[in-house]
Amino acid sequence: MSMTEKVLTTLEYGKVVERLARRCYTERGRALAAGLTPSSDYAEVLHRQRLTADTRRLIELKPNLSLSDVHDVGGTVEAAALGRQLEPQELLDVRVTLDAARQLRETIDQVRIHMEFLAEVAERIADFREVASEIGRCIDGKGEVLDSASPALATLRRESRIAHERLTSRLQEVLNKSKTALQEPIITLRDGRYVVPVKAELRSQLPGIVHNVSASGATVFLEPMETVEMGNKWRELQAEEEREIARIMRDLSALVGSQAEEIGTALGALAEIDVLVAKVRYGESIGAAQLPHDDADQRWLSEEPGSLYLQNARHPGLTGEVVPVSMWLGEGGPTSRDAASGDGFTVLLITGPNTGGKTVALKTVGLLALMAQAGIPVPAEKDSRLPVFDAVFADIGDEQSIEQSLSTFSSHMSNIISVLRAATHRSLVLLDELAAGTDPVEGSALAQSILAYLLRVTCLTIATTHHGELKAFAHSTEGVSNASVEFDAESLSPTFRLHIGLPGQSNALAIAERLGMPDEVLAEAREGISPDRLEIESLISDLHKHREEAQASSDEQRSAAGEARTARDRVTKELKSLEANRNRLIEETRKEMEAELQKTRVRLLEAQKELAQAERLSVFEKAKAVEVVQKEAEVVAEEVKKVQKRERRKSSGPLPEIGPGDRIFLHDVPTPGEAITAPDGSGDLEVKLGALRARVNVKQIESVEKETGDRRQETREYEPSLSLTPMASPELDLRGLSVDEALLLIDQRLDEAVLSGVKELRIIHGKGTGVLRRAVREMLAKHTLVESHAEAERRDGGDGVTVVELAD
Repeated sequence: MSMTEKVLTTLEYGKVVERLARRCYTERGRALAAGLTPSSDYAEVLHRQRLTADTRRLIELKPNLSLSDVHDVGGTVEAAALGRQLEPQELLDVRVTLDAARQLRETIDQVRIHMEFLAEVAERIADFREVASEIGRCIDGKGEVLDSASPALATLRRESRIAHERLTSRLQEVLNKSKTALQEPIITLRDGRYVVPVKAELRSQLPGIVHNVSASGATVFLEPMETVEMGNKWRELQAEEEREIARIMRDLSALVGSQAEEIGTALGALAEIDVLVAKVRYGESIGAAQLPHDDADQRWLSEEPGSLYLQNARHPGLTGEVVPVSMWLGEGGPTSRDAASGDGFTVLLITGPNTGGKTVALKTVGLLALMAQAGIPVPAEKDSRLPVFDAVFADIGDEQSIEQSLSTFSSHMSNIISVLRAATHRSLVLLDELAAGTDPVEGSALAQSILAYLLRVTCLTIATTHHGELKAFAHSTEGVSNASVEFDAESLSPTFRLHIGLPGQSNALAIAERLGMPDEVLAEAREGISPDRLEIESLISDLHKHREEAQASSDEQRSAAGEARTARDRVTKELKSLEANRNRLIEETRKEMEAELQKTRVRLLEAQKELAQAERLSVFEKAKAVEVVQKEAEVVAEEVKKVQKRERRKSSGPLPEIGPGDRIFLHDVPTPGEAITAPDGSGDLEVKLGALRARVNVKQIESVEKETGDRRQETREYEPSLSLTPMASPELDLRGLSVDEALLLIDQRLDEAVLSGVKELRIIHGKGTGVLRRAVREMLAKHTLVESHAEAERRDGGDGVTVVELAD
């Protein structure tokens, strides 16, 4: 992107990348973040924002995502490639990093369908399972070399432990038998050899090798002669162990070094993902979650530089209660309602008091443009649009230079001249206090010429000024629009709200008056201002008042609309609650009916069992018993229907219009009545309840059935079937049933057949192994309802079917 370091500093871009770098986990990631610069290539900017969007989706799916286990092992891996033997802790760091890289790639691979651009970065992380597994086999989580690293190491360590135990045991024996010669009964190490402290004057009592003497000379540290050879053996085993560990470390280092290039590529991908995660986390911290950064096409970014719109944008460096700014330039404002502000302008001129927010507005637009083109989330709302600029130019602040003998005005002019030479139609130009610091008349004329030049270049330009003449220039020049920062004349303080389409008011005399300036001084000051200027200021004041009134009216309309939405939502919620209660009542009724029906079925089943067992009863006695049970079942079914009908009335809607002859149901009255008259004005009507006539109010009526046939057309939500003796089929298929199931079914069917008047029954049992056939025929031979049974004709199934003739 064409810009100087000075512009980045002026717009405080460096502070953004500093905060970004602090959120990175790795040194390589921090370095990458610190060197992040905006790009002017649309394809590159689009790719950066897509990567950021993918990372946001990844964090939404995996909110605990972290790269804290990634170590900066780049230098370690390069050293291994050059042949250096790595230390166990260095190898452990390599293993932990490679494991973290593998887990991150697997995480992204699981959801790669939702984040194809981030998946491309993760593809640069190769599979290092072999390297990590080998390191993990040899080195534990504390950086210690394991016995399992090699069979030789395991053997050496076992022998070393045995030798050490023998050595210390022998030394303990020496202590026990040489107590008088010892300064104190302890065993200690000197130069890697086990020794005991012996009194100097009794040294001759314990032969051995002196390894050290105390500072006072009273104690000598002596290795007893009888343990020297054992100590030598132990030291030799230690030396061999160290050599074996060194060999293992060389092999592991060579394995790491052999994949140095692939590991370096993976570390680069990890650093890039580290920066992407930091971008998302930083975006969350500055409230940049509103723009549709997760849009794969990133439609809020525009390749064409013709327009810019920032909705409720906030400067990321401001803290506390920040007043957002909405600003637009180019073709088409936020909506058509902004036509009064001058759609199609490429130059925006902001006027207003000092400390009113003009400079902050300039810096906000410039900084957010840089952030967007660096792939950093932008703190603005969803309808915002930003073009990709080929350069951002900014002349902001006091540029006075004593060393170069430049005044503030001269320094500003030098910057502006360079801007005019370099700006193109794809540039963004930000000019603060344009042509200030010189004669107001000449400064105003020069400022108009500069703005006219930039207007011809068609670059997007935002400028601030105190020159009153420029307000008229902006108002009368096509392609230029006024804007102002609001000032509260009552509190004498700015509100920091930006209004596009309205020039700023001159508040000098109002402020002086509020502060107590004498009236004669104010009157003389007003006489010194030209009538045309006063008229313009009066017109501007009226415009601001009209705008405030329109804004207040708009706020009232929005408030009313909000209240209407709230009321609608409340009614909708209540209707849903009523519907839920109605469904609950219906469901409870259905369950009650099911329970009652189940009880009836149980009673019927018990009756059937009793009938089946009462072999001594005649068929007609059985039929009589069945008839009794059937009547009981019908009574229960009728009660179920009544309960259902009553609950359906409870859940029905408002009462229909009542007329004579309509059937009505009163609350807590089980018997329905008949309406004799229609309700009068107070809701009273006459009804007939059996032989009684009464006058009731419609509030006492639970439901109404119109005489027109509604009773006959009433829908049945549930129709229980309790038929006990349906017409028996003359054929019974037992194939697939067990013997017990088949015999029970035959017994039931024989009863049904007799009651239904069936004389002949065909029982299909199949041929199979013959077990079922034999059991069936044995039962039929003993059954009192069977006259005879025989095998069916060959054409009718032969041995697989038994034909039963029932008794009269």
